[in-house]
Formats: sequence, C-alpha cells, structure tokens
Amino acid sequence: MKNPGKVTKNIILFVFSMAVYCLVYSIISRQTTEFLKWWTVLSILIILMFIAKKIRACINYFTSGDSSGNSETENMILHDKIKPKKMFYNQKESQAINTLNSLLSEENYRKVLDRLDSKGMRKGFACLFTGGPGTGKTETVYQIARETKRHIMAVDISQTKDCLYGASEKKIKGIFDTYNNLVGKSEVTPILLFNEADAVISQRKELSDHNRAIDQSENTIQNIILQEMENLTGILIATTNLSQNMDIAFERRFLYRIAFDKPSAENREEIWRTLMPDLPEELCQELSKKYELSGGQIENIARKVEVNLILSNNILPMATLLQYCKDEIHSSIDNSRKIGFTA
Repeated sequence: MKNPGKVTKNIILFVFSMAVYCLVYSIISRQTTEFLKWWTVLSILIILMFIAKKIRACINYFTSGDSSGNSETENMILHDKIKPKKMFYNQKESQAINTLNSLLSEENYRKVLDRLDSKGMRKGFACLFTGGPGTGKTETVYQIARETKRHIMAVDISQTKDCLYGASEKKIKGIFDTYNNLVGKSEVTPILLFNEADAVISQRKELSDHNRAIDQSENTIQNIILQEMENLTGILIATTNLSQNMDIAFERRFLYRIAFDKPSAENREEIWRTLMPDLPEELCQELSKKYELSGGQIENIARKVEVNLILSNNILPMATLLQYCKDEIHSSIDNSRKIGFTA
C-alpha cells in the first residue's frame, strides 16, 4: 500500500462523518417546527456532500495514485511515444549496445531472470553510460526503451536536492519505493533512468567542519542509492559525463558500463549526410575531417541551418556554416573548462 496513513485518515473521517450525520438526524428528527425541519434538510445535504467528497478522494487515490499529485506515472516516458532515431556508434559501442538490447528484449530478459533466480543471484540490472555531452547516452536509453517496449521512469537528480534536513534522503528513498512499486505491478519491467547522475555517484565527501551537514547528507544519499542498487529487482540506467569522479563503491554495482566516445571521422561523415542530405559529398567529408564534433553538436548545427532557412528563406552561406562548426567547438571547450574548474 502506497500511503497507509492517508488511507487510515480518510477512513476515520468517513466514519466520523457518518456518526455526526446519525447524531444530528436523531436529534433534529424529533423536532416539529418547520424551521428545524428545513435546517435538518440543509444539514443532511452538507454532510452528504462532505461524505461524497471523501469517497471520491478514496476512489481517486486507489485508481490514480497518491492524491497529492505525485502519481507514479508523472515522470514516465512511454515507449510508444518515443520517436525512432538513427544512432551512430563506433564498433565497440555498437557491440555493447546490441548486447544490452538483446538482454532487455522481454523474452531474453525473463529467461535471464529465471536463470539468475535459480542460482540464487541478484536479479537487478544496473548499467552506466559514460561519455561527453552530445555522444548519444540519453538518446540511446530512449531507443533501447522503444525497441524493447519498456517505459522509462526518468529522474531529475537536481530535483532531489532540498535545503531541509533529511528531505533529500527521503526523496531519493521515495524514488526507489515508487519504482519498486511499478516493477511489482508492471507486465514489462520499466527502466529507471538517472540522467546526468554525476552528483549522486561522485566520490564521497570528506566531512569538514565548514560543510559537515551538507557533506553528511550527500554521503547518506549515496549510501541509500548503493543499498537500493544492491537490492534492485528491475533495470537502472545512469548516465554521466564525469565517470573519472565516480566513487569506487559504485563500480561493482554497475553490471554493464558502456563508454560513449565522439564518433569517428567515418561516422561523422555519415551523420552529416543523414542530417543535412543536401550537402555535397565532398563537403561532408571535409567537415567530418576538419571538425571533431559529437553527434549532438552536428545536430545543433543542422537545426541552426533549418532555422536560418525558415527565417531568411535563403541558402546558408558556406562561411556561416563553418562559423557554426567553430562555435560548437569553442562551446565544447568552454564547457570542459567549467567542468574541470567545478570538480
């Protein structure tokens, strides 16, 4: 049961309302004046409206989740709503992703679970996708979910931070409780996605006098996640840009680790051709060799070209296209410097 305290409260209020109704009715029904009779009718209507409201709240709670609005499907990404997208991987990445895709196909997944269960082994699958921005980590999770027909419960790590003492820990624990509940009642096990999970899997903080409470809270959150990963019965995929900062305790918890590198020159050329099919073949080759861009960066450039075409209705000058490439390169350098400084 999701919230026994809330259910009990509603039941008590319902019983109390019925008792008040019976008491009021028994007292006023003995009166004979017209005023008291009308007052009786009005009182009964008010009480019945209150009772109806409580009954409706209970029905909504059991059929739609927690009445506070934090329903289990609030952050769900449905597999049939994910648009197919062609992905470009280097050979090593492609092999690892194909293996994971095969594992998470429902037929194989059930066979693996039965086999692990018979051997007394843990049945949860925790996977870590590492790599720089724009290398396709998050989109790969979406495409795996689409192909294996699994919904995604996406978690925004930044939303778990709370200034109140102990609140962040409760939020993290609540995320796993909600997910475990989903696993228990879903025919096809959903994926729990921790996107950009750097903040919760990074190296533990040394307790200092200056930020002792904050450091202790972050370490407690990590302990909760480690314990939940140990007891995991579903599928967890975490993505991170900073795997080198990962705490050693998390390493053995991730059964599969896939490193996403920037695409090779051949892959970059194919991405240019796919996203901007009107570019001449020679230009695609030149751009792929000259600019070591990620797939996400090339997509950004393609989107800028489309916006420019709509706004100006003119073919993009070559100088502008090259400037877009330089801008993406400089933006990437700036981001890497920021990451290094804050780390």
